[in-house]
Amino acid sequence: MVIILVAGAAFTAGWSLPIPWPGQDRRPSPDPITARADIKRTFGVGAGPVAGIAYSPDGSRLAAATSDGGVVVRDALNGREESRRYTPEYTGAVTGLTFSTDGRTVAVSTSSGYVLLWPVSGARAESAALEPPAGRGSAVTGTAFSHDAHTLAVANSQGVVRLWDVRDPRHPHVVATPARRHSVTDVAFDRADRSLAVGSIDGTIQLWDVRDPRRPEVLDTLHSGQSVTSVGYSPDGSVLAAGRSDGTTRFWDVHDPAAPRPYTQARSWAAPGDIGSITGLTFTDGSRLAASTAGGYVQVWNLRSHRSPSLLRPSSRSQAFTSLSYDTTGSTLAIGVANGTVQVWSAGGGAGDETS
Repeated sequence: MVIILVAGAAFTAGWSLPIPWPGQDRRPSPDPITARADIKRTFGVGAGPVAGIAYSPDGSRLAAATSDGGVVVRDALNGREESRRYTPEYTGAVTGLTFSTDGRTVAVSTSSGYVLLWPVSGARAESAALEPPAGRGSAVTGTAFSHDAHTLAVANSQGVVRLWDVRDPRHPHVVATPARRHSVTDVAFDRADRSLAVGSIDGTIQLWDVRDPRRPEVLDTLHSGQSVTSVGYSPDGSVLAAGRSDGTTRFWDVHDPAAPRPYTQARSWAAPGDIGSITGLTFTDGSRLAASTAGGYVQVWNLRSHRSPSLLRPSSRSQAFTSLSYDTTGSTLAIGVANGTVQVWSAGGGAGDETS
């Protein structure tokens, strides 16, 4: 584990969050301190910015895609490249990548509205292309697989969210096409596949009841105060996180998705002026979360503590971070970079690690 002393305080690649449960005593939060990231390896993916990155659910593979259409799958342990494919020209630029929850399929989203379902292993295996809504070839802005791997939610910049039945990835079909008034920026299923969080550029997050994916219903609308750029649930489904365009993150208690409660904010922490918007969120367990930013920082949080987030970045000035993903152990963090590379960081010790 790498421990860094800065201004008299010792930090690991650990976890800090100034957000107590409602009713808890508030404790002063220290000013944010930038610590150096422990980079284990770096590898190139393509010429364009990394548009999406994801570890497989079992942690054995790491997939990454660049905007120019390159999609690479690597062995997560030794970094060896297992496969490399390229998206068809008609699909336009790649906008994201998601692993299915059974680890068998990668969904590659594009600027033309298509989503490509590619099998992870077997170059000759049959793949499928999910077409955009008729006459609405808008960029795909978010994709999410349900945890039972039966449903794929696909959101686009016109506010349309299509729910696909992907139990047979070779023959998917649409089961519902709900829509929002404003552009949707990201989507996420909760652990039980009861709710779908739908973030929007207008600063709101709708929670949809999707227990019957054919008939989604709005349960509640949350207001974040800034354009929402990323959404994600903790693995136990009790916490919803939303990244915002101003580089901050908001949290809600969603034990009851029909009656969500915002976490009470502690004293605001002074984020650097160059932090940039949140570009991705990833949880390791019920209490830890990391968020990448367009300014080349990674915020790391602990929902059980009351301190400001640690801000990590490489020792040399980094380009914008575009996406990120934890492995299954929470010990490794893969980060997509705007220069077409992936940085693999050591995420430090185990749950609750904190040195002061």
